[in-house]
Amino acid sequence: MWFLFPVVLVTVGLEIFYQTTETNYSFKTKQITAEYKDAEILLFGNSHAFYGLDPTYFSKRTFNIANISQSLYFDELLFEKHQPNLPNLKAVVFTISYFSLSQEDNTSEDTWRKYFYHQQMDLDVPIISEFDMRNYSLALARRFNKSVALVDTFFREGTIVSCYPNGYGMQDEKDMVESKEAITPIIVKKHEDGLTDFSTNQARLERIIKKCKEENIKVFLVEMPVFKNYYEALNPKKVTKIVETLSALEASHENVFYYNFSQDPYFQEEDLRDADHLTNEGAKKCSVLLNSKVEEKLR
Repeated sequence: MWFLFPVVLVTVGLEIFYQTTETNYSFKTKQITAEYKDAEILLFGNSHAFYGLDPTYFSKRTFNIANISQSLYFDELLFEKHQPNLPNLKAVVFTISYFSLSQEDNTSEDTWRKYFYHQQMDLDVPIISEFDMRNYSLALARRFNKSVALVDTFFREGTIVSCYPNGYGMQDEKDMVESKEAITPIIVKKHEDGLTDFSTNQARLERIIKKCKEENIKVFLVEMPVFKNYYEALNPKKVTKIVETLSALEASHENVFYYNFSQDPYFQEEDLRDADHLTNEGAKKCSVLLNSKVEEKLR
């Protein structure tokens, strides 16, 4: 009992912390349900969108609902939840990374995040078993050292929210890598899942596109800018299949528009903070460019 007492005490303390402290998940939920009910454009995706598309530079009321490591699985769940409550929605943007179409459901990236989507974004997440204890306790969802690090951040900075009110991710000079060349093989290895079956996620996009067509909403599929060495190190057959798949979606649906900025010469090396993420200035350039494309199609 004496041994278990401090364990239980710490667990309860962490649970109270998670239930009372705002995270990116709870903050974005609050923003889209309270401050952005009049949003006309929604930006979906993972960290490439979170740090790469700033709603500030879009002409229409725009909210970035992307999260770090957010897959198309959660993009769809978020779209299904919020689209019916956004009467002014005119366009949705889905950023497609090298691994997006082949990513399987419930992979290692979702080990702990799925519980936060469920509890703090109020999503019904089918991949979570009702018998999973972590479904009911966020303190059990994350590794202990990660939770302690978050508590430390909160006491040092007063918050663990790392995005602006419009959902765009905060970053500064400390996020810049010293050598894009050195980090490229590490990131390529991390992103290579060896899979080329896109059927699950292609069907997911088809469902979203169909719903958007019914509601007269335009769908924009965007490949974000990446470092030249990173792009050249990717599996060329998979890269080609991604382009073919997204091009086919555009060709078969009148409300779909595909833009591939991955190697667009408009973006320079200094626009990237590492192998596959834009700097704030790069995000501004990408947002302005995409906004012009969206405005053109909406007109």
